[in-house]
Amino acid sequence: MTPANRDIPELLAPAGDREAFLAAVAAGADAIYCGVTGQLNARRRAGGIASAELADLCELAHGHGVRVYVTMNVVVKQAELVDALAAARFAFGAGADALIIQDLGFIAAVREACPDAEIHVSTQANVHDARGVRLCEKLGAARVTLSRELPLQEIASIAAETSAELEVFSHGAICPSYSGVCMLSSFLRQGRSPNRGLCAQPCRLPFDLVGENGVRLQPASRERALCTHDNCVIDDLAALAAAGVASLKLEGRMKPAAYVWAVTSAYRAALDALARGERDVPPAVRRTLKRSFNRGLTDAYLQGTSANELMSYERSGNRGELVGELVSFEPEPGFVPRDGQQIRGTVTLALAASVGAGDSLELRPVDDPERFMVVLAPAPCEAGGMLRCRVPRPMSAGCEVRLTRSVALLDAAARAVSELEREL
Repeated sequence: MTPANRDIPELLAPAGDREAFLAAVAAGADAIYCGVTGQLNARRRAGGIASAELADLCELAHGHGVRVYVTMNVVVKQAELVDALAAARFAFGAGADALIIQDLGFIAAVREACPDAEIHVSTQANVHDARGVRLCEKLGAARVTLSRELPLQEIASIAAETSAELEVFSHGAICPSYSGVCMLSSFLRQGRSPNRGLCAQPCRLPFDLVGENGVRLQPASRERALCTHDNCVIDDLAALAAAGVASLKLEGRMKPAAYVWAVTSAYRAALDALARGERDVPPAVRRTLKRSFNRGLTDAYLQGTSANELMSYERSGNRGELVGELVSFEPEPGFVPRDGQQIRGTVTLALAASVGAGDSLELRPVDDPERFMVVLAPAPCEAGGMLRCRVPRPMSAGCEVRLTRSVALLDAAARAVSELEREL
């Protein structure tokens, strides 16, 4: 069930734990998806929602007009079927509005055990065309989460040929493999199957591509050959709505509450602007997304491409927002290094965007990116200003300055969660 304004897709936010659940509600999500602690779902390493608090959280969400979808999006073994069906009945009894399921056989079993249950098919089922959606419809699914690799044109074509609601992953981590069929984690880490909710994320690790003679073939800057940028469709919201997408899904059940609050609030603002007829994304929205965890942002899949523009070869960690450049390093007067000590000093940063006191700033040399460091901004500084920071070793002029942790976003998320805690 999409929002009252059906021209605007539902905003579906992740909740890996109770705090993230409250953050999603506070940030304006239309719906939340979450797993129950100890049960089968694709993020079993996330804390999840305790079974004892699911009913209270569903009640709180419903009081704010927010729906709740419980994830059971893994392959279910025969020996687990009885307990899995009991978990499904429990979720609906606690107030869940739908289950998100990967296993088509389990969908049939749930439909038989709970005939009135609303079922959403997970992206893990790898549904990538109209034929697959129609099969899900026959099984009784109300919604299908399409494979993450689909371009906009194919999504629109599927929407025109089918009647089930279509959900599309819109922001956050994406896999380099096809949805639901990656076996790399299983091969490299025994017992860590992605289809059992235990992916070890080996695609984020460095690999060497070695020729027959033992010589490394790829340059050092491309050692993370399988690591993708993060998905971001903030510039494609109008096109997705016009294509017939019913729900925009934000990735992040392994992310903290502050991330959930920031990204959900950003997309809420952008969707609300779209509902008012505004096509330009508010600048504050872009800033919030860049100041939240990201490996670089791309909509390559949606545009129908999957070449270098999709990939984050050189790093798998948070890139943050590029906010300036290091212009100089001054050694600390009178400091004499001993026993191999580095020369301490102060760097001057030329800022193109504002920073707040306590924000984490990454200083990374362009020519030697592995020798980066992170410092805390000692004071606020506006765009166009100069900021001086103490550093434990010399840093060269020209270093990129990236804001990787925003105190303002953390504080806003904490306040929002704290206010909702009072309702429980």
